[in-house]
Amino acid sequence: MRPRTLIALVLLLVLVGAYGAFWFIVSGRIEDEVVAQASSLRRQNLDLSWSAMRVGGFPFAFDVRLSEARLRGTATAPPPEMRAPVLSASARPWNFRDLHLSAPDGLSAAAGAEPMPKLNAQKATGAVAVGSEGDINVWLTLDQVDADLPEHVSVDQANVWLILPAQPPRTHTERALALAADLRGLQLPTTPAPFHGAVDDLGFGATVMGAIPAGPPRQAATGWRDSGGTVELDQFALRWGGLAVNGSGTLALGPDLQPMGAFSGAVSGIDELINALAAAGRLRLGDLTIARIALAALAKPGPSGRPEISTSFTIQDGQMFLGPAKLGPVPRIDW
Repeated sequence: MRPRTLIALVLLLVLVGAYGAFWFIVSGRIEDEVVAQASSLRRQNLDLSWSAMRVGGFPFAFDVRLSEARLRGTATAPPPEMRAPVLSASARPWNFRDLHLSAPDGLSAAAGAEPMPKLNAQKATGAVAVGSEGDINVWLTLDQVDADLPEHVSVDQANVWLILPAQPPRTHTERALALAADLRGLQLPTTPAPFHGAVDDLGFGATVMGAIPAGPPRQAATGWRDSGGTVELDQFALRWGGLAVNGSGTLALGPDLQPMGAFSGAVSGIDELINALAAAGRLRLGDLTIARIALAALAKPGPSGRPEISTSFTIQDGQMFLGPAKLGPVPRIDW
């Protein structure tokens, strides 16, 4: 063997040995780092726990596998929580700020309220990225979702994004969290005529402003409202057959802890909307006639040539209004 070849082989062996030592040293510290990250989540009113942990992935990744993982929110009582029989997180040796997530055996979630909304997904994948200033960005894709809200609904696929700031908000002008979702193939418990089948696409992006205090739901909602908390609906879009809705606005809680808000946007497929509200019993016969006349007067050709209304949507005194047309009562929140 030539001297140069021998030297190169020795150097390669040294590098491989050094990398192997590095990997095993780091993997030995992974558990402590996961514990530290779980501890940091408590600043976001989140508690992460598990029954067992295993670290693998040599040589090109660090894979952490948590058995019986549970993520609980501690801001309200009873707390909302999410469970997964197996939760895996994978990171590359050169980037520990980006984690790829997988729950191959599915996951379940329950909100801390009565009646308790529940959710089950057959499979979940996603990612977590920690920003330079400590913000936590979470993305999840859930397949074959069933939820009781309390009415049963199902979704073929749900994409969810969540952004948690590094520090909790101190005033109502600071962000508590940002949430976005895109739901495809949403099956409702009842489908009002003239709609049929699943909702083609439902998406929204919202920012919760202001601190949410710890406590039971009613107490937490009262504290959040009294401190000036709002929900900024940055974007909303719905497509269901001939109906298309998009808009944005602000939502808050009134003196009775019921929703109130003002939104602006555009609606096309007006006839489908009116017929659906009437079939669902949301519009009385007299209101139906007035709504048709008022909305027809507001409609103008949109970009597609179909009649479209660019108007406001408001929630006030327990009623919904599309422009001047009264659509019916808002479902009450039972705190």
